Amino acid sequence: MSNQLTFQKKSLMQQGYQCYTPTELSELEWGLRFTPAACTALTVVALIMQWPTLAFIVSALGIWAFFFPAAHPMDLIYNHLIAPMLGATKLPPNPLQRRMACLSAGILNFTIGVLFLSGQILGAYLIGALLVTLQLIVITSHFCVLSWMYEGVMRLLGRWQVPLSVDEAKRLLKNGAQLVDVRSEVEFAKAHLQGAINIPVDNIEQHAEEFSGKPILVCCASGMRSQIAQHKLQQVGAEEIYDLGAFDKLSDYLPIEQ
Repeated sequence: MSNQLTFQKKSLMQQGYQCYTPTELSELEWGLRFTPAACTALTVVALIMQWPTLAFIVSALGIWAFFFPAAHPMDLIYNHLIAPMLGATKLPPNPLQRRMACLSAGILNFTIGVLFLSGQILGAYLIGALLVTLQLIVITSHFCVLSWMYEGVMRLLGRWQVPLSVDEAKRLLKNGAQLVDVRSEVEFAKAHLQGAINIPVDNIEQHAEEFSGKPILVCCASGMRSQIAQHKLQQVGAEEIYDLGAFDKLSDYLPIEQ
């Protein structure tokens, strides 16, 4: 049943896709395999052919993806070429945990390239074997070791909080909650949800008194800055602060203004 939380769906939520329903996760399950599979294939070729240049290229893909959630080159290939041909759901921007996995894979691929250049072939193969094994686990099961470790650390620090569900966010908004977009003024001007106000995360704690007595929903582009904003407000004593995560997940409920 698509509404049941299977191990794979739970693993996707651990990767940062907590905002999606089981049905939506079912629609994404196969598409989300494309990028790690494609990158792993390139890594395998680099290892077999001992091509440091290819390892550096794959490394650049992972590092780029960390800084640009919606612009992983492999995701773009899938969304613009493969998904339309298959009639499949397009991939959403990558959440923080998945981007961290991309970054770590990028670092390992970079290490492989450096080892090849320095003539340490065995070392390159050992790092490559580790990377390919971890990637194969992700491809087959969606279980990401780094995301699992990230959740464990966050739980130990008391910082692990799941973004608000769409239904709960709608309920709060109907009851008068204020939507606060914590992106930059430039990003907010390009597109934002109707009714949202803009207070960048950098100085949001200075506005804590403005939020007293009213539930606040903080949002951003991917969920990273909204989580930071929630923590900063809670540190200065603000109550009823909820992390919505990515603002566009409410786009079917509130129009996006540009």
